Amino acid sequence: MKAFLNKTKNYIGLIFNKISFLITKVSNCFFSFLKKYDTWVYFVIITILSLVMRYFLLDCVRGDFTNFLQPWYERIYNGGIKELGKSFGDYTPAYYYLLYFISLFKIAPDSIRVLHAIKWVSIFFDYLLAIFVSLICYELTKNRIKSLLSYALTVFGLTIFLNSSLWGQCDAIYASFAVISIYFILKDKPNLSMIMFGISFSFKLQSVFILPVFFVLFLRRRFKLRYLLWIPLIYSLFALPSCFLADSFFTRFGEIWSIYFNQSANSYSQLTLNAGTFYALIFTNFKKEEFISAFSLFLAIAIIGTYMFMIYRSKETFTKYTLMKIFVLFTMLVPYFLPHMHERYFFIADAIVIIYALINPKKFYIAILAVLNSMIGYMVYLWNIPFINVVPQESLDSTKALSFRFGAIIYLVAIIIVSIDLFKEIYPKGLEESGEKNERKEF
Repeated sequence: MKAFLNKTKNYIGLIFNKISFLITKVSNCFFSFLKKYDTWVYFVIITILSLVMRYFLLDCVRGDFTNFLQPWYERIYNGGIKELGKSFGDYTPAYYYLLYFISLFKIAPDSIRVLHAIKWVSIFFDYLLAIFVSLICYELTKNRIKSLLSYALTVFGLTIFLNSSLWGQCDAIYASFAVISIYFILKDKPNLSMIMFGISFSFKLQSVFILPVFFVLFLRRRFKLRYLLWIPLIYSLFALPSCFLADSFFTRFGEIWSIYFNQSANSYSQLTLNAGTFYALIFTNFKKEEFISAFSLFLAIAIIGTYMFMIYRSKETFTKYTLMKIFVLFTMLVPYFLPHMHERYFFIADAIVIIYALINPKKFYIAILAVLNSMIGYMVYLWNIPFINVVPQESLDSTKALSFRFGAIIYLVAIIIVSIDLFKEIYPKGLEESGEKNERKEF
C-alpha cells in the first residue's frame, strides 16, 4: 500500500512538473509574443472593443434616416441605376453611388438591415479616419505610443462614433479624405493631397474648412495654385456616371455643379442650428433677417481673412508642427464664425484636435473643450437633452439657448488658446517683429 502511494505521489509530481513546464513555456511564448507585437495586440483589442460598441447602436433610428436616407434608398432600390441620373435630395451623386452599392445586395427598403448597411459604410470611414489621424500623429512625433493613442481616442471619440453608428450620418466620409489630404501635404505631396481633398469635396461642402490653409501656403510660395485644379476635376469625375445616366448630360452636369450653390442659397434661416458657434452667444433663433445673415457672413470672411493674412506675414519657418496647428485652428475657426452651422460641422476639428492634444500634452484640455461643445449640440438634437438643465422639461427652449451659449464660450476659449499658442510660435518676438523673412525650406 505504501509503495502504491509512493508511486502515485511520484506520478502526481511528474504530472505537476509537466503542467508547470507547459505553463511556463506558454507564458514565455506569450510574453515573448507580447513584447514583440504589443502595439498590434493593443490595436486589435481597441478595434474589437470599438466595433462591439458600435454594433450595439446599429438599431437606433433617428429622423435623418426615416426622412431622408431611407426614402432615397427606396427610390434607388425600386428605380435601379437610372435613378442616379435624376435630381433628388440635396447630396452630391457620390453618396448616392454608395446607396446604389447597398441596393445591389437586394436589401428591402423597409428592412432594418438597410439602416445597418448605411451605418456600416460610415463606420468603415470612422476607421479610415482613425488610421490617418494616427499616421499624422506618427509623422509629427515619431512616437508609436502617441500614434496608437490617437487611433484609440479617434475610434472612441464621442462625436465620431455617435455620428456614424447611432445617427447614421456620413460625416466620417468627407472628413477621412480631408484628413488624408492633410497627411499628404505634411508629406510634401501636394498632388496627392489635392486629389484626396477633391474626393472629400465631392461628398460634402464642409471639406472647405481646411481650404484657407492651402491659400496661406500659396501666399508663402509653398503651394502652387495649379494643384487646386484637381478639385473640380475630381468633382467632375464623380459627376460623370450620373450625367451619363441622365436624359440630358449637360443639364444634369449643371445641376450637380449647382448643388453646393443651392445649399448655400437655400440654407436654414437660423444663424446657428444646435451648434455652439459665435452666434449662439447673441441669438439662437434669429430667423428671416437677411441683413443679419449677410453681416454674419462678411464678419466671418473678415475674421478668417485676418487670420490668413497674419499667418502669411510671419517671417518664421513653418515646421510640420506649425502647419498642423494651423489646420487645427482653421477647422475650429471657420465653422465657429460662419452662419447657419449645424452641430456636426465641427467634425473634422473633433478628429484632428486629438493630434493637437498629443503633440501639446499640456494643452490636452483643448480637445476636451472642443468635443464638449459638439456634444452639447448632439445631446439636444439626438435626445432633446440640454447640457445645462435648469428648467422643467416642458420649457426647454431657454435652457437649450443657455447650453449653446456655454458651448460657444468654451469653444471661443479653446480657439483663443490655440491662436495664442500658434502666434507665439510664428511671432516669437511679437507682432512688431521686423527683418527679412526666413527663406529656409518649410516642413
